Amino acid sequence: MRVAVLGVGAIGGLIAARLARAGCEVLLCARGETAQALQAVGLLLETPDGRTLALAPDRWTVLDTASEEIPVERQGWAEVAILCGKSHQNTELCRLAETVLAMNGLALCLSNGIGHMERLANYLGKHRVLGASTTHGAIRIGPGEVRWTSRGAIRIGAPDESDLEPVEPRVDRLISAMDEAGLNPGWSEDIQKALWTKLLLNVAINPVCAIAGVLNGELLLQPELFETGLAAMEEAGRIASAEGVDLSDLDLAQALEDLCRATADNRVSMLQDIMAGRITEIDAICGEVIKRGEGLGIPTPRNQTLHALIKGIERSTKA
Repeated sequence: MRVAVLGVGAIGGLIAARLARAGCEVLLCARGETAQALQAVGLLLETPDGRTLALAPDRWTVLDTASEEIPVERQGWAEVAILCGKSHQNTELCRLAETVLAMNGLALCLSNGIGHMERLANYLGKHRVLGASTTHGAIRIGPGEVRWTSRGAIRIGAPDESDLEPVEPRVDRLISAMDEAGLNPGWSEDIQKALWTKLLLNVAINPVCAIAGVLNGELLLQPELFETGLAAMEEAGRIASAEGVDLSDLDLAQALEDLCRATADNRVSMLQDIMAGRITEIDAICGEVIKRGEGLGIPTPRNQTLHALIKGIERSTKA
């Protein structure tokens, strides 16, 4: 299978490495020093069981999208395009997917936040787009090194009014490739619920851990932090319910506790971004909750506070 990975940070590096080892032809679209490292020396992937896998640069083709045009032979090349960049990069990555994806290819987005599936469908059409969410944990150590911190899963599903289903040959091939790569894929009959469930957990854990500067497990040791995250999560849950997403079988407090316990030693991506002086995904997480709440007339004071604090930290790290 020919796969283009658009954005090669932590999750993108993990996905690329696993698919390349599983025998897929892989095109990496990255920028700057990341593209240079992937092209010159490849990538080191540290696995959760302590092994280090070395992926040589001949395992893939690298395009530096900061300086290179997409060559004609790569236009319409990919059977699958997987967007793994930060949420604020997704408009650019959607355009890139439109260029590299074959006419009958499939695209999916693993970025944090909500609304990416719909945005991608605006560029490609619903018949070429899948919704996707991952619970794999990864940290980017450097331009050519990724640590796979915790094994999770990838949930895939079709947008509303799409005829895509798991037995469709294109979807079946994608799921088989991900399974061969050890990425634990699965089909979701309600992908909107899966996407909202991840957003709720991101709302609860990302900004709180980033502001406090702590690993995920600390929320279980400091009740005030846990309650702050849970309150933001409950606000987001009210927005989801108002949009028609059925979360009645989801125990929010238990889900948050389970996540903190399973990823106790992880550093959330938002804290990684702040430590590196990068723009965070707060607009696609708490910001999206605030925006949708305003449209529905539902107050979101906890999300507004967390959003404002993260924005303040972003500005201070750039000063």
